[in-house]
Amino acid sequence: MAALLRNPRLLSSQTLIRLFSSSKTLETPLTPTYRSLKSQLRSEFDPENLVRIFQQSSHTPRFQRDRSVFDICVSKLSRSQRFDLIEQILEHQKKDLIGLKTEGFWIRIMMLYSQSRMLDQAVRVFDQMEEELGCKRTEKSLSALLSVCLENRRFDLLHEFFESAPKKTGVDPGIVHYNLVVRAFCKENKVEKARSLIEKLESENNVKPDITSYNIMLGAYARNGDDAKFDEIMEQINDKELKQNVNTYNHRIARLCKNKECSRAKKLVEVMASKGIEPNRATYNILIEGYCRAADFGSAKKVMEKMKKGDSVSPNPDTYFTFVRYYVQEKEFDSALEMCKESFEKKWIPPFETMKELVNGLVSVSEEDKAKEIVEEMKKRLKGSAADSWAKIEGDLPLSQ
Repeated sequence: MAALLRNPRLLSSQTLIRLFSSSKTLETPLTPTYRSLKSQLRSEFDPENLVRIFQQSSHTPRFQRDRSVFDICVSKLSRSQRFDLIEQILEHQKKDLIGLKTEGFWIRIMMLYSQSRMLDQAVRVFDQMEEELGCKRTEKSLSALLSVCLENRRFDLLHEFFESAPKKTGVDPGIVHYNLVVRAFCKENKVEKARSLIEKLESENNVKPDITSYNIMLGAYARNGDDAKFDEIMEQINDKELKQNVNTYNHRIARLCKNKECSRAKKLVEVMASKGIEPNRATYNILIEGYCRAADFGSAKKVMEKMKKGDSVSPNPDTYFTFVRYYVQEKEFDSALEMCKESFEKKWIPPFETMKELVNGLVSVSEEDKAKEIVEEMKKRLKGSAADSWAKIEGDLPLSQ
């Protein structure tokens, strides 16, 4: 670097800027490393301090590329009900390096607003993208707009934007967009309207339904317990020779488990694997819940052990919470306690209502010491608003002082 600085003609102005910027950084030993910054964000529970740390570093490209730091901050602020601060940190992104931010970045901002139930702000980002933020909207932006409406159950807006946004943006709807409309109809319990839309697409030449379209219908009919129409959709999938994917099989497995046909469900898992379709975590969790619902905990634990030994999937919080819930339901409180301990070791806290039922159950069988152990463990692991919520529940528990 010294040689280059002695011969400035070898350097462009941009190179000089980068070199002097990096030199300045090296001369500031107090600047926190990126890893320590993320650690601060994870450990900070005061909303105002969280925002201060966030905004001090959010201008750096590495920070802007890292989804996790945005997720951490927005999730914490949302739990604290500080929606004003969520808007502050996300709107701040519009002021810095606007022209260098991609469509994917602004879509991420939309989704962060959406997960905090701030739909108006998410829609505003979409409206501003092209003219104010210098970013061309494509089919991805339109998908994001419809998705935030779906996530917030504003089906009326979803249908309105589906009709108006293509003309406004010049983006023609594709099957991804139509599938979001199909999902909306199903969530509105207008399942036959969703099916009519699919049939209409089948008769037209521009956009054709895909396996996702039919998977949505399978899920809707399964939720409604309509086995006959579930079978009709499966027949259509086979007639059209659509390639079934893991979601198709998961719907079929869930239906069998719901009908207490777990043995057939297990065989179907083996069939899908033999066809080169790798079962995912949802597949195994569906099967585990089926066995637990039938109080066949031995078979459920075998599935869990297979997940633990496998390379592709492992148990997640839902896996443990399912066991705890059904153990409590079947009054197998010691087994529920053991599963809780495993979950605690992984820093996964089961739902409060389940934990309340477990404590009450242990007390009912004269295991108050074990109940107190659970309560102490919860107090030790919970922080912030979660600790306050648990404290209210704890006050109603039948424990002696």
